[in-house]
Amino acid sequence: MKDASIDNLIDELAGDLTPVRPRRVARGSAWVAAGWMAGAAALLLIFGLRQDLAVRGMPPLSMLAFWLTAATGLAATWSALRMGLPGVGRDYGGWRWAVGASLSLPLAAVAACITDGHAAMEAARHGFGFRCLVQGVAAGLGVGAALFFWLRAGAPTSPTRAGWVIGIAAGAAGATIVALHCASDDVVHIALWHGAAVLLSAIAGRLILPRFLRW
Repeated sequence: MKDASIDNLIDELAGDLTPVRPRRVARGSAWVAAGWMAGAAALLLIFGLRQDLAVRGMPPLSMLAFWLTAATGLAATWSALRMGLPGVGRDYGGWRWAVGASLSLPLAAVAACITDGHAAMEAARHGFGFRCLVQGVAAGLGVGAALFFWLRAGAPTSPTRAGWVIGIAAGAAGATIVALHCASDDVVHIALWHGAAVLLSAIAGRLILPRFLRW
């Protein structure tokens, strides 16, 4: 009788439950890819592609900055996607290595400022650079939204860390998109204004998103 009552209790508790669709990283990756492409399509359709890409491609410095930023965005995206999966003891810190590598850009900018301060000040002026900052933040919103809804459904154990990672992924995605439009190859401009898009998005992700990602 005791076993029968336990079985009945289990049946009552589970009777109204319905199967849940398993969460797959591939599905979340598709959301992010769609957000990345949507941001790129919107920016490039409105403002256009940089002219030298069709002729000779990016100069080496711009290409290096592009791939370092892309690596940061991809690493942060992968960490964010894994935060939305069930599991204990997962390592979400791989994105830190990509961020560390991308710090070579501001270090190179500092060296450029030391050797040619006047040119560095010209590259740091408002106007063109500030436009790149705004465009970078806006272009990354699709990636940020995709990761936000992915993690909101997964309820990450650390909303604060999730906010940081979403912001970094979104900002890095936006910076790579802006690099396809911005014609500047100056290391100070790239490090300051394109890098500021990543930093501003990361701060916004940390301040705004955690409250919406909690259990």
